[in-house]
Amino acid sequence: MHIHVLGYGAIGTLVAHHLRATLPLKHLVSVIHKTPALAYQASEAGGIKVERDGVVQFQKHILHESPDPYDDYNPKPSPIESLIVAVKAQSAIQGIMSLLPRISSNSTIVLLHNGMGVYENLIKAVFRNREQRPNIVVSVNNHGAFLKQEGHVVHTGVGDIKLGIVPDPKGRDFEVSLDTSLPKEDQKLSLDDITPLSGDPLAQRYVSLRNTITALTSAEQLNASWQPIYDVQVAMRCKLAVNAVVNPLTALLNCKNGELFEHPEALRLSKRLCAEASIVFWAQWEQEVWAKRPRDAGDAHEDADKPNSQDFPRELSAERLMLECERVAKLTSDNVSSMLVDVRRGRQTEIEYISGYLFRMAQRYKVPIPVTAAILDLMRLRSKLPIDKPLPLNSVL
Repeated sequence: MHIHVLGYGAIGTLVAHHLRATLPLKHLVSVIHKTPALAYQASEAGGIKVERDGVVQFQKHILHESPDPYDDYNPKPSPIESLIVAVKAQSAIQGIMSLLPRISSNSTIVLLHNGMGVYENLIKAVFRNREQRPNIVVSVNNHGAFLKQEGHVVHTGVGDIKLGIVPDPKGRDFEVSLDTSLPKEDQKLSLDDITPLSGDPLAQRYVSLRNTITALTSAEQLNASWQPIYDVQVAMRCKLAVNAVVNPLTALLNCKNGELFEHPEALRLSKRLCAEASIVFWAQWEQEVWAKRPRDAGDAHEDADKPNSQDFPRELSAERLMLECERVAKLTSDNVSSMLVDVRRGRQTEIEYISGYLFRMAQRYKVPIPVTAAILDLMRLRSKLPIDKPLPLNSVL
């Protein structure tokens, strides 16, 4: 197989390194860069370095290319079997669109970014035809890493990656063998539900999906696991809430993650943000429950038939979200959030896919989230005003 990694930032570099370290050389790993010049520069470096606890590992035999159709370095780009999207959320759609001539319904796309809303935008704006839509995998990435320099990533926080396969538009049930009557720890998914190794007349459609899940979960250092899509969606919402607290607040206050919860004001603000996120998730969950229930056209919903609050995922309660925020901030206390880094460097942030996503969901479900809305506007403003802009002191009132 041939795996393409879109993006040469910290996570893209980390994933490409560990895939290359795991897979036999007959399976190719390519990194897709913004321009041919960057691809050539990375190729000339000879490999990728991953540093962990002061120990540096070097990995060769990684290919480099760009989406430029006139790239002399890659004159005959191959069809894409598996595409791991490791760019920031705001760049994901454009990056995928630049590769559309090479993507088919037999391809697999793994979305490996912060925030939510990219998948929804993909199926609305890019892959509107269900029959031509590739396999899509969403994820939650809990690894911490930063680039020391191009091609050299420091793995600061060893976490995991949760992978969830989006339901198949053609109707194949990837979780048909999952026995939900068993205890959670005993429930297992089967690769054969994606496609068996032999005897599947539609194997061409699904073999890249099976191979992608196998490759990622085989890379031991990535600690990736394929999980039921419902569980991954809950984890995505939980991480979204954490990001909607830690990222914008640290970016606005220009502080490390661990400094945030040392002050009661930040705790109060964070609790309000978590409460609002939980309200949005409740409204979203309630709507999903109603949508799955059979309805008689002439019958109105009775109070007795309302969704049972005990079925709402406890991980998405305001209290649990706040505990998770504090846990993450403590675990990454010496780290600077990616949003603060983007603000300092004058780059576009992921705020529209974090707080912006929550705000759009709140509008859809008609629930008020005034604190989140204020933080969203402040971050939009923060991005427009240089963080280190010198101010004259001769006009102080």
